[in-house]
Amino acid sequence: MLKKNHKNKISPTKGRAMLYWVRKKPLDYVKGYPTQLLEVFDPCSDLSLRAEGEAISYEKLKNNWHNLLFHGENKDVLATLLEQGFRGKIDLVYIDPPFMSNADYVRKVELRGLKETRTNIDDADLLQQTMYFDMWKNDTYLQFIYERLILLKELLAETGSIYIHLDWHVGHYVKLLMDEVFGQGNFRNEIIWHYDIGARGKEGFGTKHDNIFCYSKSNEWIFNTEEVLVSFKSKMTEWRYTQGGQKGKEMPKGKIPSDVWDITLNAMSSEHIGFTTQKPEALLERIINASSNPDDLVLDCFIGSGTTAAVAQKLGRHWIGCDINKGAIQTTSKRLQKIIKPQINEKKYSFATYKVNNYDLQILQTEAIELAAKHIGIQRTRTDSFFDGTLGKNLVKIIDFNHPFTLLDLQLIQDELRKRPEEDRNITIVCLGKELAANPAIEEWNKKPGQVNKIEVIELRTDKKYGKFLIHKADEAKVEILRSAQNDKLVKIKIKEFISPTIIERLNIDNNLFKVKIPDFRCMIDCVLIDTDYNGKTFHIIYSDVPEKKTDLIKGKYEMEIPKTKTIVAVKIIDMLGEELIITKKI
Repeated sequence: MLKKNHKNKISPTKGRAMLYWVRKKPLDYVKGYPTQLLEVFDPCSDLSLRAEGEAISYEKLKNNWHNLLFHGENKDVLATLLEQGFRGKIDLVYIDPPFMSNADYVRKVELRGLKETRTNIDDADLLQQTMYFDMWKNDTYLQFIYERLILLKELLAETGSIYIHLDWHVGHYVKLLMDEVFGQGNFRNEIIWHYDIGARGKEGFGTKHDNIFCYSKSNEWIFNTEEVLVSFKSKMTEWRYTQGGQKGKEMPKGKIPSDVWDITLNAMSSEHIGFTTQKPEALLERIINASSNPDDLVLDCFIGSGTTAAVAQKLGRHWIGCDINKGAIQTTSKRLQKIIKPQINEKKYSFATYKVNNYDLQILQTEAIELAAKHIGIQRTRTDSFFDGTLGKNLVKIIDFNHPFTLLDLQLIQDELRKRPEEDRNITIVCLGKELAANPAIEEWNKKPGQVNKIEVIELRTDKKYGKFLIHKADEAKVEILRSAQNDKLVKIKIKEFISPTIIERLNIDNNLFKVKIPDFRCMIDCVLIDTDYNGKTFHIIYSDVPEKKTDLIKGKYEMEIPKTKTIVAVKIIDMLGEELIITKKI
């Protein structure tokens, strides 16, 4: 039993060379957080018993394993894994963190069964969701990566390896961090992932590769030569072993690939699911086959589109994934459900989804910022680490929409302005609610003699010009759930109606610019999950309806076995924007 306020000691880094930045700070201790079991996917029903409760300790799982998908900040998740006994238990880490590229990464969403749900304006998808903003101050980014590398090293087994996927923006910086954390002597490879697709500039050579740095935990590491061999391109090799100087000897099965990999993910491929940062499965297949064995444990704490978990599942590895973005968790879950269904007879491990540190955003913050910017007409700023853009001549600060504008927020803005004595622009604050004390504090600031940085507030619920923004209307559905009259062990479920006000509003159907019509309400539904014995806390996915193709619709009608005694049947409907609606009935 862990003591209250237990801290997990972290080993100091000893490698060279060392990179320095403002406020660089190594981790000495970390503290784990509570976990909440959200969902279980196990069509065979065995996992439901194993995953019940919130404990995820390695001791409990090692002989009765189920895979783990965490919704939460990855530093919190890694600290929790350390606390729960996973130190030295991870065999392979692959991560694809933000590249500090000043880009907005989006998930493109199209309604099911419709060929045309896009606007011709600004070449943007109507239902495009901004998943995260890749904008960092250099020092902040380095500290962010540094802390996670330290934690990942603690979790790695002595024979484990880590692959970190980056590009030209920060690869050279992170290489030095890897040398410091893992030791220069444990560097194994710099892999060049080459992809000759996309547009090219006219003022320089086309940037068509990413960098993947591979380090081991020690001087003993897993590398499965036989699993990564590629065929010989030249006929000369075959000639040598059949007619030439090597005649009579057994011809090798192939050769080990070089460190330049030509692997492409076709945007038209069925594998492609609309994530901008999605990586091809073939890339992860090579990494996982090379640096792990069946039943080894693979970790990706930037799970994104779920490729690492998907490939690990197919190759018979145990896996742990996490992401701070709920859309990434939903996408990964759907992807894994499709893979696991055909594996039922093979009894490969299923998975459970957990929330860490009570993490729950009411609004996807990145998407909300993007919507607010478009709604008001804010020009986003990529180079300013504090302010979010400009509105006319004013600087704009968007306050986190998950809390009202507070005096503390105001203090932070005022402190930032004091650091910029030459800044003469006024400030526009955009918020969703504000404390009563905020208005007099702003008035006092604006009335100061000689004040050049006047502050104004756009409150998105009440502002006369920009108000009524993000007045959220939840999804609605009419679902019929009946016990069969002919067989009391069967339930019949029919989704009769469904509407997503958010999708309707985003499509803006009444606008003449958009000619999109929704002929079937199922176009708005991404997937349907069913629990035939819902306990009100954990959703056990007994059945999932995840259409195979983007053009397919959910079935909408279901019949399945249920307990003969009274039970609560729950139907979870997830729309194309990731909003969840649960309909329950006791029968």
